[in-house]
This record gives sequence, structure tokens and C-alpha cells, in this order.
Amino acid sequence: MEKRRRLLGRLVSVSVTLAMLVGIQAANSASADPLPAPPATVTVSQRPTMAVLAWAPVDAANGYAIDYSTGSDFGNATRVTSLEPSIVLTGLTPGTDYFARVASFQPDGDSIGAWSSTLTFTTSSSRFPTPAPVVSVTEKTTNSVSATWTDLGKDLKYQASISKTPTGLDDPKALDEPAGTFEKLTKDTTYYLSVRGVSDGGDPLTDWSAPTEVKTPEDVPLVVSSFNIKCASCRRGKEASWAKRKPAVVATILSQKPDVIGLQEASQGRLPGRGVSQYQDLVNGLGAPYAVTINHDIGGGAGVDNRIVYNTLTIEVIKTGVTPLPKGGKTRRYLAWAVLRHKLTGRIFVFGDTHLEPGKSKKAVRVRQTSTVLSTMKKLAPEGTPAIVVGDFNMFKWMSGGYKPYDMMVNAGFLDPLGNTYRSHSAAPSAFVENRVRTNYSTFNDYKRKAPRFSYDNGTQLDFIFVTKMRVSEWETVVKVDDSGRFIGTIPSDHNMVRATVWLPES
Repeated sequence: MEKRRRLLGRLVSVSVTLAMLVGIQAANSASADPLPAPPATVTVSQRPTMAVLAWAPVDAANGYAIDYSTGSDFGNATRVTSLEPSIVLTGLTPGTDYFARVASFQPDGDSIGAWSSTLTFTTSSSRFPTPAPVVSVTEKTTNSVSATWTDLGKDLKYQASISKTPTGLDDPKALDEPAGTFEKLTKDTTYYLSVRGVSDGGDPLTDWSAPTEVKTPEDVPLVVSSFNIKCASCRRGKEASWAKRKPAVVATILSQKPDVIGLQEASQGRLPGRGVSQYQDLVNGLGAPYAVTINHDIGGGAGVDNRIVYNTLTIEVIKTGVTPLPKGGKTRRYLAWAVLRHKLTGRIFVFGDTHLEPGKSKKAVRVRQTSTVLSTMKKLAPEGTPAIVVGDFNMFKWMSGGYKPYDMMVNAGFLDPLGNTYRSHSAAPSAFVENRVRTNYSTFNDYKRKAPRFSYDNGTQLDFIFVTKMRVSEWETVVKVDDSGRFIGTIPSDHNMVRATVWLPES
């Protein structure tokens, strides 16, 4: 009898436990996020090889899954996803029946809710034996898009349309070549580009291509650099010759892909037995798309060494020139300058490149030369015009007697992104660069195999990049070193290249 009571007690306990578990499960189920509803209505617009599906946004959906198939059972369905309440299906077969359905993503981002009603559509038949062109976007700026497409032969011309909707064919542009640039666009905006082949009279000879989606950027940075490459005739001791250093200099520059670079000691004197100047030899080594703003001798002196090199794909030269600086030694010093347009944003800026007089006893000369640099830049870049001055200023923060050219630049409105002020161990509060790359390395290496560096933020600078008020997202002292800080391979120059990524402000 006692045994039966104990058994009955266990059964009651198990029943209570099961009831509790069922209750907990029901409570959890009731509190879980419900499956998002499917889109109520899906619409379609199609061409021979593409279709655009659209629907009203669904509350609580993180995105959408789309199945499409040539069979109503979706046995061979292709699944694509979209974060927006629309999708462009490309690569479809002309004159073919398709079935499509749409479901919303679960709020957890993994599961999907119920499917919408099945949508049936038929792509239109192609009227033309020649396939539609295939479009490739080659360049995006904040206000333009450039593209190329299939060359259909010399007997065909083209019409191209760029629209904010995938089915739009707004104001087609007539083009003779399989390439075009579409301007006066809005930044940070999605566009759809379609192209078709036409006859000389404008009669269509192909279908419109499937729309190519392209988004104009909100902004595009500018990469600027400064590099004292050491003149070919300045070799002393066991330093490598220019012929041996040149590949390392070229590789260093190309590794940073600068839009504009100011060179110092890129001499216009002819290389022995070569019939070409050092700066021309370097530009030839860089190759396309790089060019030099002034490709002729300046001032009649072989030692003139400042050159501005630019990427022709991203920079347009508006005006360029040189300004002589007050003389302080045997070599005449100059400010090379250029008024430039950044093609990717359309913004105008002024770039200056200089090399001040070296020597501890030449402080007063450097002050006079800096004054000329500033007065020239003020004329070229009136207030509100972005300006950048780079170069070898032949001053450093440990120099006795102050940091006068630095102070003059800052007082005139030019900023040092690194905040590498006089006798500073840490970056000054005025520093505003967002990301530092090896800024603790000194910019002058004196061909020491172990590159000079410090334990604090900024190394010793002779080479500077001064900017007017603008965002500077990164600044790098460019050195190719191993884990111990020793140079790898040929040391390019006795100076290290410096590079900054800046964002020109809108005027």
C-alpha cells in the first residue's frame, strides 16, 4: 500500500513539472517576436532580360528574400535578398514566363516570414538580333559617373540614359563612342544606367541594357605627399647612386597612390650620359597616369629642385608657376605652386611645394623665405580657398633659437595636423589628424639602416604638410622597415616620404 502511495506521488510530481514546462513554453512563445508579415502587393516592370519588383515596406522587417523561377512550384528557384523594398532581377531570358514571391526577414535577421502571393510575369521578347550592350562603370565622382560598354561596331551609335529609378529612361543621351560621362548628378544618390545601340538616324537596333546600379559618393578624399628624393649629384660616401635608388623611390611613391606630390631635390640638371633630368627620369619611372605640372627648366639653373607631380586621372591643372624665394646661398630656392581641381569632387585648391635654405646659420633666411611663401599663397588662395603647402623646411623642433617658420605658417592660418610643436614630446592639443601611421619616425633618416624613431607621438620633422582648415583622416611617415625598424632593401633617400589623406571642404 505504501509503495502505491509513493508511486502516485511521483506521477503527480511529474504531471506538475510537465504542466510548468508547457506553461513556460507557451509564455515564451507568446513573448517571442512574431514573424513579419509578407508584402501585401508586389508590382513588376520588365524588359526582355530584366524585371523590377517593388512592394510597400513591411514594419519590423530587416530585409527581404525574393525567389524567382520559371516553374510555379519554385523547384529551381533562384533566391536573392534586398535591404530595400525593391529588387532588380537581371540576366532573364526574353519572352519567358517567370514566377516570383517575396518574404520579409525575421527581426533576428536569419529566418523569413510567410511568402507573398505568387506573382507571374512574362519578359518581353527581344526584337533585335544584336544583344544589348554590357555596361561597366569606370569612375564615380560626387556629381558624375563615367562608363564604358560593349563596342557594337563602327556602324552603330548609342543612346544612354541615367535615372534615379531602375525602369526610368530619362532624356537619353546620344553618343558616338562606347563610352560616356554623365554629369550634374547629386552626391550620395543611387542611379541606374542603361544603354542601347541605335542607327545614325536614332532608330533602336538593340534592346536597352539591364540597368547598372551606381551610387555617387558623398565625398572623396585627396591624397597629398611630400618627398625629398635627394639630388643625383649629391651622392657622398657609400650612398647608393640615383640609378640604384630610383626603383625604390618609384615604389615608395606608387605604394601611396598620391593625387599630388611635392618633390624636393628632383633636379633639372641632366644625368651624366643620359640627356634627361632627374625629375624627368623619375616621372618616366612613375609612368601613366602621373605627369609633372612644369616640364621645362626653371630660372636657368640646373639645381632648381621643386616639382609638383600629379595623377592626371584625379587632378586637373588650372594654373601653375614658380615664385623665387629670397636668396640665402649658392642655390636659388623656389616655391612651386599650382591651382588644381580635384576631378572627383570638382573642388578647387592651391598646392605649394618648397625647399627652404639649410644650415643652422640660415634661420633669418628661412624666415624671409617663409614670408614669401605665405604672401604668394595668400594671393593664389584668397580666404575660403583650400590650400596645402608641403616641403622640406630645413627646421626641426629641437633646433635652438625657436621654430620660427613653423610659427609663421600657423599664425597665417595653416595647420599642422600632427601638432608637432617646438620641443614637444607629445602631440599638442592643436593636433587633429584622425589616424597616425608611423608618425613617431623622423622624416630625415640620414641613410641610417635603422630608421630613426622615438617612443612618443611625433618624430623629428624636417618635412611638413601644412593645410588650411580641412579634415585630415590619416598621416603617414612612409618607411619600409622590418619588425626591428631596419630598412628593407635600398633606402630610397635620406628623407622619408610623408603622406596625408585630406578631405577638401566645400566652397
